Amino acid sequence: MSDANEHLKRAWHARDRLYLELYGPHKYALPKKYEVPLDVEMAEISTPAELAMIAGKSLTVKDINIVAHQPNEIRPYWIFASSGLSNPWFGQSEDVSGFGCELVLKTKNPGLWTIRLLRRLIFYIISGGGTLSPGVMLKIDAPLFAEGNESLGGIVVWYLDEAPDTVYELPSGRFGIFSIIGIAADECDFVESVDKYGCWCIQQLIREAGYEQLTEPKRPSMMKDEKIGERVNALRNYLTQFGFNSDLG
Repeated sequence: MSDANEHLKRAWHARDRLYLELYGPHKYALPKKYEVPLDVEMAEISTPAELAMIAGKSLTVKDINIVAHQPNEIRPYWIFASSGLSNPWFGQSEDVSGFGCELVLKTKNPGLWTIRLLRRLIFYIISGGGTLSPGVMLKIDAPLFAEGNESLGGIVVWYLDEAPDTVYELPSGRFGIFSIIGIAADECDFVESVDKYGCWCIQQLIREAGYEQLTEPKRPSMMKDEKIGERVNALRNYLTQFGFNSDLG
């Protein structure tokens, strides 16, 4: 086995152990062949951006596993986690491992939409579309919920509750585990109107409504809450109290 493959193998097993610690045993993975990828190519890569330029030509979304963890006595929802974005692809040796992140989607109502959404976001990263990290909103231009007439306006990225250390170490470098939270189209507009605190505000509104970090196809938009004005004012006061300049209207 080449040095690059040995490097990847150690990182893959370290992340697998971390996932077991954070989420427990997984129920299934897609693709079903959940094991260390082999025969990576050597390349001189120093940043995730350079990695994306090469990866977009040779990696596919199926090179990144999606690992499903069913509800248990601790949590009443499913966890769908990407596994592979943080692989040291192509023998990468850098402070940041691979693309520097893994994505997690949580829901009580899983369906094909969960896989479609995660695969779309994985493709966005490996094709060089951009990075996803806490505080990022990404609009989605097509409905993803096939189970009904609901549509998803976009996603916000935030720190995952189940990964309190935020940044984790693999033998190949650091990576973050981030929560992907689906939001409605008018919630996307709200995030944009709030500017730099928009992602924090919308995930806080969703959390206060009892949805925590869950993405649910039939969740009502927070913008349609009859008390949304009061709730936004409370967030403004909170930000002001702690010395942040709020852009909330």
